[in-house]
Amino acid sequence: MKKETEKPDDCWNKIGVWAYSSIRCERLQEVIHCRNCEVFVAAGKQIFEQELPPGYQQENRAILADVDTVTDQDCVSIIVFRLGAEYFSLPANVFETVTESRPVHRLPHVNSPYVKGVVNVSGKVCLCHSLMTVLAVDACCDEYGEKEPHAYKRLIVVNLGEGRYVFPVDAVKGMASYQPEQLKPAPATIDDEIRPLILGTFQDKNDRVVVLNTDELHRMLHTTRTIP
Repeated sequence: MKKETEKPDDCWNKIGVWAYSSIRCERLQEVIHCRNCEVFVAAGKQIFEQELPPGYQQENRAILADVDTVTDQDCVSIIVFRLGAEYFSLPANVFETVTESRPVHRLPHVNSPYVKGVVNVSGKVCLCHSLMTVLAVDACCDEYGEKEPHAYKRLIVVNLGEGRYVFPVDAVKGMASYQPEQLKPAPATIDDEIRPLILGTFQDKNDRVVVLNTDELHRMLHTTRTIP
């Protein structure tokens, strides 16, 4: 039986810059901020090196392999995910992986409103973007409970154009497909800035699914991902 990884001592929340106590770590005079401290860096590495939770790889394979048999060549296969109370989708062929949710580490001096920070995916540190911010989606706390169940949260990794993007989502519903003629125009209430990002919507059983425009999404994120 493998030994469970010990949780790091979060001194940054007790005596560091994020603590409410009047007692402060003596090293702050030297390092200025906890992000510059070797203890904080070592704790981050320990989190990244934790073992994957039991069953997550099997769940990931099941989501990506759950493709219905399609006979119409005009059908587009997509993966549907939830942000807040709304369902969105991207083409299945742009997905690299779906993985469990994990902490996103904020980057200082980032000039993009859509960048949340960096996150470790399969041993690689990747920029993490917020689709909720891009699409102006409100966080949900009614239909899905007072607090969003952490067990359902996922990170999706997709390739758009020549860019690799990581997005946190509230849940991954799975595979679906639609025919282009099924798409209805985006609601008139959608802001003009967001409208180019939406190809249209269609009804998947009881849920309305918004189909995102991968080219426009890549263009928007690519032009705002520069970090000084």
